[in-house]
Amino acid sequence: MNGRAQGSGYRIGIGFDVHRLVDDRDSILGGEKIDHATGLLGHSDADVLTHAIMSALLGAMALGSLGDHFPDSDPKYKDIRSIDLLERVRILMEESGYVTENVDSMVICDQPRLGKYIEKIRMNLADALRVPIETVSVKATSTEGLGYTGTGEGIAAQAVVLLKIPEDESQAKKKKTSSKKKKKSRDELPPPLPDVKPGEFKSVIARTDGATEGNPGPSGIGIIFETPSGLEIGRLAEAVGDRTNNQAEYLAAIRAAELAREWGVERLELVTDSQLLERQLKGRYKVKNPGIAELYMKLKHLLVEFKGWKVRHVGRDENQEADRMSKLALKK
Repeated sequence: MNGRAQGSGYRIGIGFDVHRLVDDRDSILGGEKIDHATGLLGHSDADVLTHAIMSALLGAMALGSLGDHFPDSDPKYKDIRSIDLLERVRILMEESGYVTENVDSMVICDQPRLGKYIEKIRMNLADALRVPIETVSVKATSTEGLGYTGTGEGIAAQAVVLLKIPEDESQAKKKKTSSKKKKKSRDELPPPLPDVKPGEFKSVIARTDGATEGNPGPSGIGIIFETPSGLEIGRLAEAVGDRTNNQAEYLAAIRAAELAREWGVERLELVTDSQLLERQLKGRYKVKNPGIAELYMKLKHLLVEFKGWKVRHVGRDENQEADRMSKLALKK
């Protein structure tokens, strides 16, 4: 299967999924555990909403079905978190050059009621796709007691996605040939960070990002240091071993804080395109993952050493250079 688009423009994908509700199972929707007497049955965690979104994304790229990529006959997918599989689909999108423009989704069931979970679900999905939360819509509707969703036998979900198509290969080759020297320099690792005298900079902005090949898989981090006036101090691209995407995002922020502390910086601003990291640091989202908890505590302990610190979330389009640094680290 080849998901490379020809020409330019957009691709639309639709997805639909259904799972049965049974006893002794958790009910997971959009990566969030829902308080309910019964749970969704499936080979994975049976996250019907995330499955519908993944199906829509694969359809937009003409890359087949969920079963083609994550067959329920494969034991390695037994009880796997579907939100992690969504990150794998995102990686497929990035490798093919697609960009998520927006996601619109609907959960169909009379019970459980989902109103209080919607924002957390949106954030989980946006973080897995690495898009602004404003581009992810999650709605819930009932069927007024009709059908399997009305009687509590199951939950259904549907999704529509819009992907932006990259420029075609002939245009890319032409562009690459005309800027060969410039491209070569962009593919080289940045020079070592300059020697910074302690106290030389009172305030620093660190634009951070993490990239992975697989989830978990080989990972790299990218950091761009700037002064508040916009003067670039230096760039860093480092490999950090096998990590999940979220762990790589945290490791980038930790490395930035460590260096800023060594430089005697008093005030640090972290800029990230990870909503998970930003909201966890601001206390708006609990740290549930054990693999993240240790990194979260390490970063918090570093940050309290500064006279002032803050974290700011930006869209991926505003963090492209840090993203490029993290991907360069993977290639070396």
